[in-house]
Amino acid sequence: MKNFVCEVCPKAKQHRLPFPIKNSTTAYSFELIDVDTWGPYNTKTHSGHRYFLTIVDDYIRVTWIHLMVTKDEGATLLKAFVIMAKA
Repeated sequence: MKNFVCEVCPKAKQHRLPFPIKNSTTAYSFELIDVDTWGPYNTKTHSGHRYFLTIVDDYIRVTWIHLMVTKDEGATLLKAFVIMAKA
């Protein structure tokens, strides 16, 4: 046991550099949104979701996350989001 080397410990202690200072020029909510889809995640949710759609408002930094079973649901969710934002 003396020669045991944990592979996870050094990785868990790694530190990231700080995020750069935000240089956004947006003046109001929904002027600019950042959208990202990611997946498939290796473990499904109880409902079978493996993909995620993330929407971030650049001005107020609010984040919306939508779960998706398939990646092609993203277009419909994004259209519904735009309708909600315009309301």
